[in-house]
Amino acid sequence: MRGIPNLGAFVEQARRDGDLLEIDRPADPYLEVASVARATDGGPAVLFRNVTGHPGRTILTNVFGSRARIARMCGVHPDYLPRFLADAAHAPVASVEVKDAPSQKHAIVKDIDIARTVPITQQTKDDAGYVITGGLVIAKDPETGAFNGSYHRMRVLSKDTTCMTIQAGRHLLEIARKYKKAGKNRVPVTVNVGAGPAVLLATSGSTQQTLTPMGYDELGFAGALQGEPVAIAPSLTQPGAWSLAEAELVLEGYIDMAQLASEEDSGQDGVKGMMPEAGGYMGRAWKVWTFTVTAITHREGYTYWFPLAINAETTNLMGLPAEASVYDACRRISPRVFDTCQVLQGMRGCLGMVIRIQRKSFRDEGLQNNLAFGALSAHSDMGWVIAVDHDIDIGNADDVLWAVITRGDMKDGLMLSPLAKVSGMLAEGSAAGLGRKVYIDATAPFAERERYTRGVFESVDLEAWLGPEGAAKVRGEQGDYVKSLLARHY
Repeated sequence: MRGIPNLGAFVEQARRDGDLLEIDRPADPYLEVASVARATDGGPAVLFRNVTGHPGRTILTNVFGSRARIARMCGVHPDYLPRFLADAAHAPVASVEVKDAPSQKHAIVKDIDIARTVPITQQTKDDAGYVITGGLVIAKDPETGAFNGSYHRMRVLSKDTTCMTIQAGRHLLEIARKYKKAGKNRVPVTVNVGAGPAVLLATSGSTQQTLTPMGYDELGFAGALQGEPVAIAPSLTQPGAWSLAEAELVLEGYIDMAQLASEEDSGQDGVKGMMPEAGGYMGRAWKVWTFTVTAITHREGYTYWFPLAINAETTNLMGLPAEASVYDACRRISPRVFDTCQVLQGMRGCLGMVIRIQRKSFRDEGLQNNLAFGALSAHSDMGWVIAVDHDIDIGNADDVLWAVITRGDMKDGLMLSPLAKVSGMLAEGSAAGLGRKVYIDATAPFAERERYTRGVFESVDLEAWLGPEGAAKVRGEQGDYVKSLLARHY
């Protein structure tokens, strides 16, 4: 992610790569922007250049919607993104304070009106209202001085107030408790919308994970990913709070722990819908703390970053830190046998993981199970792990399912754990985050590996056989699974 310090640099790079869809047609933040973002899920990054009601403003989405795009920014093969992130996490680069931060070029400290200033979206007619989905909260631990970054949905309640939903287990909640213990009900923070891809990725771990435990400075992680320190600047109105110098837009303010507000107008707790969430369902509305905005600062001509929670952009952001934690744990357990790991899109960010192994001898039998135990412990939300052999394309759900069907022994290769911490989004999970973890060994027994050999066909030049048009027609009709199979040789 070197050379891409902000979203502007990302847009220019995506434009050069032919990986940017620019829309000049007027797009309304009410329903339209989200609907187009949903319809283009997994495609190029999308830039809305004509936002209804906000002349001169642009909205960017789908930055992280493609694993191939993320890998290209990192300079690695998509299969080994977890290794790249894990290595970076172990070599943090401390952030540095700068003056004249681009994110503070313009400052609004009086007559604050969030909805008038920011092109916030409403996604569906059933949503509770207009919600900031890409708000990266930067908080400094009052005891250690470490910076924590995390995303929290924020529904706009008034001109200068939003909700801020902080789930149990989040590090920001622990920081807030430290303020509470010191007799303070207000937590000074900044909400940064849009920043360099490295920062947006490094801070996207959803809950407790072994690679970035409580007290870990995530801005140092981002610095390692981008190969240079993350630039920060003191908040203009909140002593003890810091802004990202390369952010597009910053809301300065404080979390009020003495003030609860409902995310949904009826005031009911956990009954009404809030917005489509990463699990694939409508999230419920709850009574949560409020966030009071004391200043809005932004770059010249800022772009509003709008990640859609249900899209691949968010599930990739959630999944990659989970992959890095699992990768780091498994390579410590057995670097000889463990290859890599990946969250499939259907696993919704961090609810499940596929780990790939390669046994070298009969003595390696059983290590896949040890690796699975380590993977299940590496991330608190994770509920499923599937182990597969080295000949499986772990990025293709059909290939993984084929391994489960043809190699999984449901008598001896299926495990249900005792009750443990999992995500409430899992079918096995309760609202309190308790559920059973599931492990499936979908690897072939080493002693019988010859039974599971795939046929090897000769390479074929389709253009020579069918002509360019015929070859293009065939490839256009082939699904991702077939393309994955044809791209590999066993």
